[in-house]
Amino acid sequence: MKNEKVNEFHRHRTLKELLTFGAETYSEDPAFLYKEKKEEVVVSYRKFKEDVDGLGTWFYRNGYKNCRIAVFGENSYQWILAHFAATCGKNVIVPIDKDMPSEGIVELLEDSECRFMIYSDQYEDVAQAVNSMNPEKVRQCNMKLLTELVEEGRKLIGAGYLEYVQEEIKEDDLASIVYTSGTSGKSKGVMMSHRNFCSNTYGSCDAVDIKRGTALLLLPLHHTFGLVTNVFSPIAYGYPLYINRSLKRLLPDIQDVKPYLLCLVPLMIEVMHKKIWETARKEGKDVTLRRMMKFSDILLKCGIDVRRKLFKPVLDGFGGNLELIVSGGAPIDEKYIRDFRSLGIIVQNGYGITECGPVVAVTRGKFPTIGSVGTPLCCNQIKISKEGEILVKGENVMLGYYHNEEENRKAFDGEWLRTGDLGHIQNGELYITGRIKNLIILSNGENISAESIEDEIYSNIPYVKEVIAYGENGAIVAEVYLDEEKADAKERIHEDIRALNKQLPQVKTIGKVVIRDTEFPKTSTKKIKRYKER
Repeated sequence: MKNEKVNEFHRHRTLKELLTFGAETYSEDPAFLYKEKKEEVVVSYRKFKEDVDGLGTWFYRNGYKNCRIAVFGENSYQWILAHFAATCGKNVIVPIDKDMPSEGIVELLEDSECRFMIYSDQYEDVAQAVNSMNPEKVRQCNMKLLTELVEEGRKLIGAGYLEYVQEEIKEDDLASIVYTSGTSGKSKGVMMSHRNFCSNTYGSCDAVDIKRGTALLLLPLHHTFGLVTNVFSPIAYGYPLYINRSLKRLLPDIQDVKPYLLCLVPLMIEVMHKKIWETARKEGKDVTLRRMMKFSDILLKCGIDVRRKLFKPVLDGFGGNLELIVSGGAPIDEKYIRDFRSLGIIVQNGYGITECGPVVAVTRGKFPTIGSVGTPLCCNQIKISKEGEILVKGENVMLGYYHNEEENRKAFDGEWLRTGDLGHIQNGELYITGRIKNLIILSNGENISAESIEDEIYSNIPYVKEVIAYGENGAIVAEVYLDEEKADAKERIHEDIRALNKQLPQVKTIGKVVIRDTEFPKTSTKKIKRYKER
């Protein structure tokens, strides 16, 4: 499948080149903004590079070269600083999910052979627990101490110690070991090179036409989607990045920052959508709003676009400048794409996996095809195997799994990475249909995509908030978590499933319903962890 280019954009070979480019090109322009003790802090591109050089120099002088350095905590400037200080030298960064239990962190530290761990003050107790369990006694450092280490490093540079600053980084040097979220099995350490990250940054910037403005960091940094789209790409563009520290501040920060573009996971888009309709109902305007949206859609078909004026009060609730949302990390319900389009906000749906840095494809244009995940980035190619699996080849494809040759053999078909996702290409665009691991094998030998069953339930039974379909004794089981506000949901669900079964092909008939009392456990990007609770 051919890729599509939108823009001409500068290509960097390494993260060190990206850092230097930002400092030389944008210099005193703000690179990062965040609040500390209610005071707004502004860090320029020049100062950011000086901080990176200072911390990196401290690493080198204290014996931390050619080693693994873990970073653990909520999104912050210090987190980003630690990442660049490690990767712009001969060290490798190991981002760790802040929601991971202590035992899991110890396992990753040992698997990646980390010698140093940087953690945030908020997770001091977790760091102490990790320290007591870790036999290797990885050296730990609280992020609040990084300022002191940076200053020590700057003094060393001033005294002529330039080993770190002058270190040459190559494209294929290992930059990071990123552990997969493990929705259906044990986490694997994905080895990402500078080439992988930089080609994906270039491809992402090239694919999405962005106006200048302040970027807003909302996605978790230990996940490559957040790192590439919300940190590396703004540096390449020269945008200032406002760092959100808590999702409780999601809507207020959007209103304050007034972004043109947001990169989000579907759950965040759902929160924004819910806020629109809660506000409309509270003001008694929900029926009117729906009518106006239908009217606006009719005008659009006639080539008349008045959405920005017609829905200005709604758009002002998101800062007034928001025109584009890039959705990734999980499947998105098409109703959100349709509703936001009616209001004047484009939702571009994307597809990616950690092993590809992570973005593989994204929809394009003012009216992207709903249901598709778009066309490939210019840094990779896509094809579909005979079995229907999506295969990817390109500069953004990982070096391999760390210390896991068995999984490496399974992961590649020659030069092509086996994604484990099922899909098809139609009119040049990619569509995702499910995961190979989630196929349900029926007693008659038929293979049914679990996701296709789940989509039918979501589409036809609105009070089902979460569902996982799986096979049991050759039949289809639907495990559901219901809307608690729907009083008779538990009584109605079995009847509604029977009604749905009458509409479905016989092979998709749901044989059993399991009702959960709690939500499914999820990853940090809000994907349901499959197979964990049964």
